[in-house]
Amino acid sequence: MASQKPEIQTPDPLTAELVRLQQENHHLRLINQFAIELHDLSNPDEVLDYAAKQVVAGLGFVDCAIFIFDAKTQLLKRKAGSGTRDLPVHLGVAELSLEQGLVGYAARQKHSVLVNDTRQDPHYVPDYFPSLSELVVPILDQGELLGVIDCEHSQLGFFQGAHQQVLEKVASILASKLRKAQMLQRLEQSVSQLEYAERLQKALYQIAAFSSFADEFSGFYQRLHQIVNSLIYAPNFYIALYDDATELLHFPYFADTEDDEIDPNQAFGKDVLEHSLTGYVFRTNQALLIDKAQMLEFDRAHQIRIYGSVPECWLGGPFVGSDTIRGVVVVQSYMPHIHYSERDLELLTFVSQHISNALERVFSEKRLQHQALHDALTGLPNRSLLLDRIEQAFKRMQRFPANQLAVMYLDLDRFKAVNDSLGHPVGDAFLVEVGRLLKNCMRQSDTLARLGGDEFAVVLEDVGSVQDVTEVAQRICDSLQQPILVAGHLLQSSCSIGIALTNAREGLTGAGELIRRADIAMYQAKQDGRGLFRLYQDHMGRQDSEEFQLDQDIKTALAQQQFELHYQPIFALDHLTLQGFEALIRWPHPQKGWVAPDQFIPFAEQQGLISRIDRYVLQKAVAQLRAWQVGWPAHCYISVNVSGSAFSEPNFAAELLELIACAQVNPCWLAIEITERALIENIGQARTSLKELRAAGVKVLLDDFGTGYSSLSYLNEFKLDVLKIDRSFIASIKPKIQDNPVINTVIALAKTLDLQVVAEGIESQNQCELLKLLGCDAGQGYWFSRPVPAAEAIRWLS
Repeated sequence: MASQKPEIQTPDPLTAELVRLQQENHHLRLINQFAIELHDLSNPDEVLDYAAKQVVAGLGFVDCAIFIFDAKTQLLKRKAGSGTRDLPVHLGVAELSLEQGLVGYAARQKHSVLVNDTRQDPHYVPDYFPSLSELVVPILDQGELLGVIDCEHSQLGFFQGAHQQVLEKVASILASKLRKAQMLQRLEQSVSQLEYAERLQKALYQIAAFSSFADEFSGFYQRLHQIVNSLIYAPNFYIALYDDATELLHFPYFADTEDDEIDPNQAFGKDVLEHSLTGYVFRTNQALLIDKAQMLEFDRAHQIRIYGSVPECWLGGPFVGSDTIRGVVVVQSYMPHIHYSERDLELLTFVSQHISNALERVFSEKRLQHQALHDALTGLPNRSLLLDRIEQAFKRMQRFPANQLAVMYLDLDRFKAVNDSLGHPVGDAFLVEVGRLLKNCMRQSDTLARLGGDEFAVVLEDVGSVQDVTEVAQRICDSLQQPILVAGHLLQSSCSIGIALTNAREGLTGAGELIRRADIAMYQAKQDGRGLFRLYQDHMGRQDSEEFQLDQDIKTALAQQQFELHYQPIFALDHLTLQGFEALIRWPHPQKGWVAPDQFIPFAEQQGLISRIDRYVLQKAVAQLRAWQVGWPAHCYISVNVSGSAFSEPNFAAELLELIACAQVNPCWLAIEITERALIENIGQARTSLKELRAAGVKVLLDDFGTGYSSLSYLNEFKLDVLKIDRSFIASIKPKIQDNPVINTVIALAKTLDLQVVAEGIESQNQCELLKLLGCDAGQGYWFSRPVPAAEAIRWLS
């Protein structure tokens, strides 16, 4: 009987299909869950770590490693691992080139690699645990390689095509998530960098801005400290300045939580400079970042020791301004967990230069203010400061009405003979010595000013009686009658003194009127024999005085329209194109001939006639504008000087705009020039007038900058258009850019406030070229043209 063959059991097709569908459904659920849970993660490291763990847990693999491609280094770096590949960085394969292993091969080819027997594959590189089969899937985003998923197994042929399909789906989802996470991370970094850049920009702007308006240094340094502290940890902050001439170091600002504050007036010698960290930064002119551990070695190498408490970390940055400003900005930390970084070093180095520029501006502002308010020869207050002192004295007298206020006007007798016979250098030295003698004749609280030439004035406050003033006057007369030795010459002079007194009951409030009275009394003293003093009296022959005659002549000139306008062109310095004209008043007197403005304008201001002159000039200038606009197509503005008296009148702006409208002139072609004093004589009205005029299109120029208070705070407050640098600064301009710190500073600060700059008194091509290099926009002066009548000025309009 033949034996029967056993039946071969074949798989039920339906069962096999069911198993396949179940497996596929499991993989789909795995992929769906992976995509959902991955959505909640944003950090790239968290995304990779989660992906590696889910591949092992969901697919039943023994391991999974994810490599990320670094485009800069062209390396694949292991960033996550699970199962047997969850290894520290120093174990296993941590990075591969594109030429190494199946990982590098798959990355280079940008397609998946499934190897059933790694022993037969030349690309295989064993990891910490060798394997027999490996599945590698690249992570691609629109063809760009982001990384690789690598799975290994100790069993031959473990990985199937279904595994590869699932892992490719995972890689696709992971690529999208990685790209979004990387974009989000870059966006966050960009936002952070932008916020930091905005903070830095804001801080630098604040340094530049507030240095323009700093009234006193202590507040300036405190504000600097606050700004630096907003950028870097800086509760301990100081500024050190070095004087090359004296070789002394001082700390004008010192804030420290561990040590007592250093006196800003205290100076330190070479020992501190040679053996301190601050001195090291000075000598090397390099920023220094050092911590406590490094200080010991630094001490041995450079013989540096720490003064005061030892910080955990110290950071100092040098700065160099002009020839007179050298310094170091220092921050230090006493907290063990707070150390400075190289980024902080770069930041402080950058900021220190802006601090240097700010200090330069503040120092220049102080120098500028001093120059504007003091006589260059004697160092005494000038007329501007004298007027301010008298105005302040008037206010104090109102609070203390029992006392009187006195002004003495002094004129040296026969001083012209000294200049003519011995020369101006001896005459200047004589004036300096006279100033010293006068100062010795009065109280510390009194003000002595030089008004120009051989004229001086004295302000005496809190005067109890006339005798108190006459005693001072007699003391001055006696002192100046004594011979004075100057430059080997024994000189003898005398002075004539006029005295004017007032009190609260009289109701006099104008400094100009008080000076005028003292001036009249001084002329009376000269007429009475010189070397005398006289008190002002109402009957002092005012009808016969020169002032009275001048008063009548000015009124007649206004009535008969004797005054003429001459026009001085203003040119842009870059292309020497015409920008406009300054209208300047001229007086062809019927009997006296041409009378210079400085012979009648100051008097007109004292007598209250200046407002009438201003209106006269404005009418003539507007009429000329109308004529030019009709006859010539070229457009250029005309600027007119306006006094503080006119500008302070409530109806000034309205009347001027009505005048412009009646003449059918575009307001943008008219400009008014006002001095700083005109602004501050009546700040409220000045602000209103400026707002009305600028809103209508009228330009506003600040004239003679540098001869008044020169306070840049007014430039910002009043929103002007143009800053005019006074001719006295241009006359003394030096041939090198760096030798003109005042002009350079004025131009730089004007640019910061978006003001155009016009230089007055340009008399040579060299001055013109240098001002152009300094950034000055425009200029006027004899090098271009003297002021000329309107008929001659039209040659620039043709």
